[in-house]
Amino acid sequence: MNFPSAAIVLESVSKRYGSHTIIRDVSFTVDRGEIVGFLGPNGAGKTTTMRLIAGFTAATTGRVTVAGYDMATENVEAARRIGYMPERPPLYDTLDVSAYLRFVAKVKGVRRAALSGEMERVTAACHLEAVVRQEICKLSKGYRQRLGLAQALLGTPEVLLLDEPTAGLDPAQIQETREVIRDFGRNHAVLLSTHILAEATLICQRVAIIHHGQLLAIDSPSGLQRAMAQTNRVSLQVTAPADELRAELLSVKGVTAVRMLSSDRDGRRTVECQVDSDHGIEATIARAVAARWDLHRLERQAPTLENIFLQYVADRSDASEPA
Repeated sequence: MNFPSAAIVLESVSKRYGSHTIIRDVSFTVDRGEIVGFLGPNGAGKTTTMRLIAGFTAATTGRVTVAGYDMATENVEAARRIGYMPERPPLYDTLDVSAYLRFVAKVKGVRRAALSGEMERVTAACHLEAVVRQEICKLSKGYRQRLGLAQALLGTPEVLLLDEPTAGLDPAQIQETREVIRDFGRNHAVLLSTHILAEATLICQRVAIIHHGQLLAIDSPSGLQRAMAQTNRVSLQVTAPADELRAELLSVKGVTAVRMLSSDRDGRRTVECQVDSDHGIEATIARAVAARWDLHRLERQAPTLENIFLQYVADRSDASEPA
């Protein structure tokens, strides 16, 4: 298949170590001028996928293409077009910041005439001016993360791979880093792995959710919200008979399902209603229930990206359990 606008292409990619499968039949693309967020819990396969794209390891089956180059046969050419920031940036503690960036620039083949300009560009973009002559071993965690991003930006690569780029940064530094990534992503392809779900909402055009090595979904944040309308839930605590309460709730227009979660010895029940997107439905439920029984609590759960992620993971976990 051809993907003319895509800078990153994974086609049915799997990665196995012996009998253990880390990545299973993953396919997605990242276009030029697009930032894609890669979300998943620890051990989901995010870092392994990043390493496959960066060329640190090879796919067992399937095909990985970067900037039009096949990573199985043309990985040297592909590597020249990749900027990679792993979760633990490859820093040399005995060098100062300036010497380290010069070393990385030379390794990347930055021309001598362009070296000074490149150094100034990434130093300013990552706000490293205050520590440019400081030894790396003396840098704070936040500055080490910034330096890791700076080395990835050197040479203006076509593809930028970022594994947890804001880990260890304070709120101001996180905002600055997001601006750098957002600006770079206007003309380049960026794949951003993160546990910070707000990050995907703020700077990514699309979000990919991975769990147990399988891609569960990939869409825009708003698209995922629409697709997961079932994460709209109203939970309530009521003192009422179970069967009558269930029937009353299901009679409310917009309530599509009811789950009885728990009850105590006094008859107080915790109930969860799956509802449509009508934001007035909780008031309708409250009136219907309070007219007959004691209503102790009612709250609405909206389809936030975090709820969507947890719902996808829960649905896949439920589907994998034996009947």
